[in-house]
Amino acid sequence: MAEIRSLLDLPEGAELPPRVDVEETLTSGYAYALGLERDRLRLERSLRALVRSERRPDPAAVGELSGRLAHADQELAGVRALLSSLRAQALS
Repeated sequence: MAEIRSLLDLPEGAELPPRVDVEETLTSGYAYALGLERDRLRLERSLRALVRSERRPDPAAVGELSGRLAHADQELAGVRALLSSLRAQALS
């Protein structure tokens, strides 16, 4: 993500690296986002299983998984926003 941020933080009018390098960075970023999505889905399944498995699930465990899921959602949204910005910058 640091590489994406550095490309987005280039000064106005600065020349982007060659398109192939930007596309490689985007591809790496999309792979990272897919990994985050996989982890997020695992958290969601774990939370769902916990809630379904017990009559009265432990509130601390539910809260901990819910917090991790919320954090994963925020991180994924941030990564997607960075990727979208870089893609738009590369296409302009």
